[in-house]
This record gives sequence, C-alpha cells and structure tokens, in this order.
Amino acid sequence: MDWLQFLQIICVPAFGWLFFKLGEIRKELEDFKVEVAKEAKNYATNEAILRVESKIDGLRDLIIDELKKTAKRRV
Repeated sequence: MDWLQFLQIICVPAFGWLFFKLGEIRKELEDFKVEVAKEAKNYATNEAILRVESKIDGLRDLIIDELKKTAKRRV
C-alpha cells in the first residue's frame, strides 16, 4: 500500500468525518447561545437591581424620618 492509497482510504474519510463533527458541534453551540439568550430575559439586569436598591434605600430613609418625627412628638 503506497502513501496515495493510504491517504485516499484512511485520511480523506477521517478528515471528512472530522469536518462533519465540527459542523455538528458548531450548530449545537449556536443553538445553545440562542437558548441562553432567551433565558437571559428572565433575569434582572444590573440597572434594574440598582433601581430597586435605590427605591429600598429611599423607603428606608422615609421610615427613619417618620420614626424620628414620631419620637420628637412623644417627648
């Protein structure tokens, strides 16, 4: 068996199979990226979290101010 036959019988089909598998993996990766992007919509962004934190801080400050006012009225 000379090298040309070896290349035709073994290497060419092996490279063909390798490229086929790489194509399948690439397709799976693209599908996974799309699925992750769809799921990412369900999670809060940093902007939304900061907005909620600022609202909670404002509410806490308001409660503290009201408690201070009621404490002054009692004295």
